[in-house]
Amino acid sequence: MIRHLHPTDSPGLLQFSQSSGRGETCTLVGALRGGPGGFPTVKYASIALSPRAWQSCWVEAHRGRIDAVLRAGPRSGPQAWEVGELYLRKSKSDLALELLEQIAIPAGGAGAHRIFVRVPVHSAVSDDARKAGYSPIYRETVYRSESAHSAIASLGPPDHALQMRPKTKADDLALFRMHNLTTPLEIRMKMGQTSQDWIAGTEQLGRKTSEWVLDLPEGDIGALVQRNSTRSGHMFSVNWSPECGSDLEGLVTAALADSKDVPVSTVVPEFKPALSHLLVTLGFTEQAQYEVMVKPLAQTVAEAQRAFAAIS
Repeated sequence: MIRHLHPTDSPGLLQFSQSSGRGETCTLVGALRGGPGGFPTVKYASIALSPRAWQSCWVEAHRGRIDAVLRAGPRSGPQAWEVGELYLRKSKSDLALELLEQIAIPAGGAGAHRIFVRVPVHSAVSDDARKAGYSPIYRETVYRSESAHSAIASLGPPDHALQMRPKTKADDLALFRMHNLTTPLEIRMKMGQTSQDWIAGTEQLGRKTSEWVLDLPEGDIGALVQRNSTRSGHMFSVNWSPECGSDLEGLVTAALADSKDVPVSTVVPEFKPALSHLLVTLGFTEQAQYEVMVKPLAQTVAEAQRAFAAIS
């Protein structure tokens, strides 16, 4: 059975790092930064000693030997959890199924309706996740350009500058409507069909993510751009409504705004082929593909039915 990471596990983490392989899962930011890597011993030693951080980490241990480490918790709200990191001892790859099953217990106890996981395409853990009750939602591709300035130059001067403004909390409902317009029904059904579930399941590009929206004349929102720039790289994401399809180049220009001449990366879901095509013409190259999966933890009532009840 899995248990929380303890401060006394710190010595065992070093031995585990020498016997573990690359990570099996990653978050959106992890995918943009190159995907799962080796076990970060110093990071998890710090987590073990933190009064709060260890509560988001679990280990599978046998007689003091750590065989697996898993980190999970809410995405953007308590209704949606995510398996952010999963590391296994090389000789214990069979533990993936057990851990992915067991993490649903604390997630459900914390009020989660579903738990997400992102795994490399064709990963063995993808099969384990299916056996544990996770189903694929969609595939996504990571695209990267070695120079943000080169990508901007390839775009050329815009026909007209888009008047974008910072996103506010009041925009959530309009953005949920845009999500319903731009996301296939079978995907929405798995990700959650209420605005609360959608908000809880949204992903950020890190703590310093800036979000910008494009207003439509009739009052709805036509696009959302997220971006996060650091000294080592620039990350962005773009979502747009059908009315703004012709503004895609301008939206990418906005996504690259304020970036330094650093590598830039983004993730494109398979149902956004127009963005993939544009990025390739701008010199972006495909880096990796991932499968986003979800396990439902609560049964949704399809429709209400009338019934007679006796009243005493």
